[in-house]
Amino acid sequence: MAIAFYMEENYTSKFDNSGEGLAFRQPIMATARKPDENLRVTENVIFIFAFGFIMYKLLAEYGLYVYDSIKGKGYIGAIIDPFISRQYYMSIVSVIVILNTTLVLWEILSFIIQVLKQERNSAPGYNKYKAIFKKVSENYKSSFLALLVIELLPKLILFHTFWIWLPHFLKLQLFTINLTWYSWAYGYLCWEFSSWLFHFTSHRVRVLWCLHAPHHSPTDLNMTVNWVHFFAESYYSTFVRLVILTLLGVNPAMFLPMILIDSAWGIFIHVSERTVKNGRLGSLHHLIITPAHHRVHHAKSPLYVDTNFANVLPLWDWLFGTLQPIKEEVKTEYGVTRDLDVTNFSDLYFGEIFLLWRDIKNADGISNKLLYIIMPPGWTPASKANTASALRSDFLKENPGLGTTSRNRFLAAIRSAFGAAKMKEGEVAPVLISEER
Repeated sequence: MAIAFYMEENYTSKFDNSGEGLAFRQPIMATARKPDENLRVTENVIFIFAFGFIMYKLLAEYGLYVYDSIKGKGYIGAIIDPFISRQYYMSIVSVIVILNTTLVLWEILSFIIQVLKQERNSAPGYNKYKAIFKKVSENYKSSFLALLVIELLPKLILFHTFWIWLPHFLKLQLFTINLTWYSWAYGYLCWEFSSWLFHFTSHRVRVLWCLHAPHHSPTDLNMTVNWVHFFAESYYSTFVRLVILTLLGVNPAMFLPMILIDSAWGIFIHVSERTVKNGRLGSLHHLIITPAHHRVHHAKSPLYVDTNFANVLPLWDWLFGTLQPIKEEVKTEYGVTRDLDVTNFSDLYFGEIFLLWRDIKNADGISNKLLYIIMPPGWTPASKANTASALRSDFLKENPGLGTTSRNRFLAAIRSAFGAAKMKEGEVAPVLISEER
């Protein structure tokens, strides 16, 4: 996640090494206007409806597929049928989708059971049910309301924009690769690069962060966080991916398999620590993006902020210096760094847009107004000290060893092989984009 808008005059950071692991004091930041009570009540009523409707739909469809699986169809058929027809990627995607659906339901239901147990001994009455509702809202209100928004909006402006725009972009394609195995490898690396670039710019350009910030707002990372996206974000992601894929000649026949694999795995890596404690997935941690990597991405420590942008393969993060392994010394606390009540859906969904508009309106001169739009979150005309890169740099000055990764050691080996001086202990190698992750 990127750093949200900071009020420079109230900046109080510096790092706090007390307590469990390395923590840091949060800067005091601007916040959008608080909603009136009527809006809050309206949001809660809609959340209750959304929670009931979506959970009923999920449980009903899941139960139907399990029932059909007993007869050799359902989930079983979704795995076996593509395998027989040699669409192996569909079998892989089906396995991940089945796992994801099971884990989503497990996370929601187990959390509710846990909350009910915690409040079991509380005195019955309004306060007890209010406490239960508050805990459920803090974890799931943003997810269910965001999903309801996507369900209610016309599909034309969401996922299907990819397929609507595709024919027009293909007219710009100068060459097209074939479907050999090495072409598939090339095509998938191109897809991963397009995803990395979309994700990286969504964190480093203020106006794009306004679209992406809702996804980083929840303070509890679980698989329903994958539902929390600003609906218009798909316009930008589609544009970036189609431009890169067409310019690099990726065969359109590859698009659907890549989208399915990317989406299915992208949902899984949001799995909560309650369900998968460690998240490293053993040796896979060195080969693919795991839940542990993505927990780093959603964390708001200066060491973790704006790292691990990839969805499946860590290659581009590694090359561009944005790959950051999880460190036991640094706690993973989730959410954005501005003052935000996660049960205030209006602020969570539209707050960054309001804050950007306020900055633009109050800025002096047209150049500063434009810079607020395109510069990283946290930038002001007076200083860039509150941007993610600056905060990370400050953190690494006090904790240099935490910034050393396999990429540093690899570059040091190359320098040594060519007769360059070896890296000093704890030195962080320079990279093109920002400090080494």
